[in-house]
Amino acid sequence: MEAAALRPYVDQLAHKSVATYVERYKFKPRETVTVELYPNHDDFAVRVAGLPGIGLLGVTFGYLVAMDSPSGRASGDFHWGSTLWHEMAHVFTLEATDHRVPRWLSEGISVFEEWRTGPTPGVTVTPDVFKAYNEGHFLKVEDLDSGFIRPSYPNQVQISYMQAGLTCLFIEQRFGFDHLVSFLYEFKKETTVGAAVKSSLKVSAADFDKDFDAFFKQRYAALLPHMDEWQRNYKAAYEAAEAKNWSAVVDSARKAIAMYGEYVGDGSPFLLLAKAYKELKQIPQALQTLLDYRQAGGWDPDALRELARDLQSAGRGGEALDVLLAVNYSDPLREESHASLGDALLAAQRPQDAEREYRTLLALDTHDKATAYLGIARSLRSLGDHAGSKRNVLQALETAPYFRDAQKLLLEMADERE
Repeated sequence: MEAAALRPYVDQLAHKSVATYVERYKFKPRETVTVELYPNHDDFAVRVAGLPGIGLLGVTFGYLVAMDSPSGRASGDFHWGSTLWHEMAHVFTLEATDHRVPRWLSEGISVFEEWRTGPTPGVTVTPDVFKAYNEGHFLKVEDLDSGFIRPSYPNQVQISYMQAGLTCLFIEQRFGFDHLVSFLYEFKKETTVGAAVKSSLKVSAADFDKDFDAFFKQRYAALLPHMDEWQRNYKAAYEAAEAKNWSAVVDSARKAIAMYGEYVGDGSPFLLLAKAYKELKQIPQALQTLLDYRQAGGWDPDALRELARDLQSAGRGGEALDVLLAVNYSDPLREESHASLGDALLAAQRPQDAEREYRTLLALDTHDKATAYLGIARSLRSLGDHAGSKRNVLQALETAPYFRDAQKLLLEMADERE
């Protein structure tokens, strides 16, 4: 059931990622990439590590990608689309360098591509990264691998993912994206990180570290010296929300966002601010806040569904459709979402996409199969497949003989033949 429901989205995203990475990294895979999704997390863990209980979301072995499926995690805990995009980047960095690429650079490029080209673009850095930096835990570029393979403090692996991604972002902004690619290709041969930095970026590793530090301080100048103040504003916004003091929520949440607009994780100030604006009947401000949240990389499925409803109410149906389609990459197994999305796509004259949503409904074994068959019939009719349309409308009537909408469509087909 889940495999059939997910297949069109996995195929679409995997093919898009391959096309994107071929263009960006100038490497064409020499073999077909196999993608395996596991609805049971422990099955995935045993597949990749031989034992249950590991905390990974996905693993890449050359041309094989294995990962959790959406049902392997609770709704809202896992953006499977970003995970697949991340893992597909590993296929390219590993194979383009014959697996010589350092762990940190492969992970860094995958994180960087999530931010730059993935299904939820936006640089998203978690608060513990800034705490680690302020405590002197950031590593020099020549030692970044140790954060992954020899962590020395709790959560260092996760911190290292972020530092590696930020390092790639720094290379792009300081030297240009082409230099990130040339840096990667230095590892097609046996070399060291220091030598690769010198050869491709024309600076010493020591100067690279100095410049990266300056880049990080400048990018987060509003936050790094004021983490305590951000925490106070963040806490004040929550306490005000609990007290239903919505004006105070607006004041504190806006201050928190101004200091740190990249925090879109659980309990993001963006979501507090949007709720406060709604309670204060400031609907345009609430809508813009949710748009800003999505622009920053926020993807909570309930928040995006709310954003889609607000866009629809504002007469911005095309944008609402884009938001609902994006939800499929985080929460694709909710029946009602596919039904409403199929109807909206048909109304927008996008029958091919609508057909996919109705077929997904059938794959999810919906109780309302008649409506799904009717949706497929309408989609195929718009695409000019009248025989397929008739088969599906008859299937709808076989499922629900008195389904008036299906009867009406069948009569319309009969009239057209005459």
